[in-house]
Amino acid sequence: MEFNPLASLALTAALFCIPVTAFASELPGDPCTTENKVVALGGGSIKCTGGTWQPSQETPGGGQPGGSQSNSTIKKANNFRTVGTALSQATFSSTDQQVADVTAVRLSNGNVKLFVYVANQFIRSATSTNKNGTSFVADPTSILNGTAAGQPRAVSLGGNSMRLFYVEGGNINAAISNDGGVTFTKEGPVITGAEAGFEPGGLSVIKQGGGYRGYFSNLERPGVRAERVMRTATSTDMIHWTMGPVITGSAGTITDGGSHPFAVIDKKGKIALYYAGDRGGFYGILVSTSKNGVSFSGEKSVITGGGDPDILPAAKDTALLYYGADLGSGLGFGIKVAKSTGKVVP
Repeated sequence: MEFNPLASLALTAALFCIPVTAFASELPGDPCTTENKVVALGGGSIKCTGGTWQPSQETPGGGQPGGSQSNSTIKKANNFRTVGTALSQATFSSTDQQVADVTAVRLSNGNVKLFVYVANQFIRSATSTNKNGTSFVADPTSILNGTAAGQPRAVSLGGNSMRLFYVEGGNINAAISNDGGVTFTKEGPVITGAEAGFEPGGLSVIKQGGGYRGYFSNLERPGVRAERVMRTATSTDMIHWTMGPVITGSAGTITDGGSHPFAVIDKKGKIALYYAGDRGGFYGILVSTSKNGVSFSGEKSVITGGGDPDILPAAKDTALLYYGADLGSGLGFGIKVAKSTGKVVP
């Protein structure tokens, strides 16, 4: 059967890393029949929403959102605290319960612009009503003229300029904007599936040395259970990329896999990689650190039940973490925001 990329993109917020040999009976993206049913998965849960299982923070049996990590042995990073909801289906006048794959960039006036995938609307954007980056209103038009694309990642180029990486046609593509993300000019594919060795998801980019380092994972397909693979690549211009090693599984140091990585680098060159993962007693956002960008260690948990992490620097060495989560109360999947309470690069 030919793969339908739109169906996959509608569910990319459910980014799991589950060992191939230890699949649960239900996983995000699998079909379900009992609407609003919640079942346990790792230290979190999944909920039947719109006919498919999606990550949830609700407790099976009707408990309150939030998840639990009581059965997990993984250490906590204790560096972010959730403060509220940034985007929901209502932001975009949608009823499809799917707002996912968030990425953030700060505009020249200090406000924040978020790009997300909205079911049946493709890539949309919203702009904050203040510099705090916690309250947003939808921008009036779709991004890339309604191109059937998803998994956006924005990189500020200074001033009103930015580059947007996104997934289209089985490849990671790029587009550039010089008007604050209102309009974009497509630059074409920058990492193809053939180059990656698998169908790639969104690309996170940091400056390292005199060039750039990127991280990406394999694109999830609803109902397809596969090992979660993350890989790194390097570039001098963000357009032409040289593939680096796989950093997960037996080939890497994040042995249990991960999805939808986002990288942060500190002033000393230490890198923190945030990603979604399932570790038996914990499901949610994890972080590992590296000195060279390839070998990672010290994995810790960050947000229970969350996925699709994207981090934006804020005032006085603080940061905002935007991530995907079930909003509860029948609102479907949306975007929450957390503020840093400790080191972003642990």
